[in-house]
Amino acid sequence: MTTRLERFKRQMEPAKELYTKEIQSFAKNYDFLGEMTLQERPDIDTQDYIFRFEKVNGTSEEVLDQTLSELYDHMDKFSKVHGITQFSRNTIISYKWR
Repeated sequence: MTTRLERFKRQMEPAKELYTKEIQSFAKNYDFLGEMTLQERPDIDTQDYIFRFEKVNGTSEEVLDQTLSELYDHMDKFSKVHGITQFSRNTIISYKWR
């Protein structure tokens, strides 16, 4: 028997691939963002997708927060244009310290 979580993950797979490719491409505009990791956190029926970027130099938190806002705005628009807003609602974009 397939669980709701398994169905959700299967339905989100194409959107995950599209979203991941775009966020990696867009993040290249910021030289202070390093490697991105994707963490998947399952819930009962859905799953959160956490896109976490490494901070690779002495960039201030203010600049990083502004950059995260720009990433969210871009990905929100991208998701609407490509019909993947359901996936986008389950994403988190953050950074981690190296």
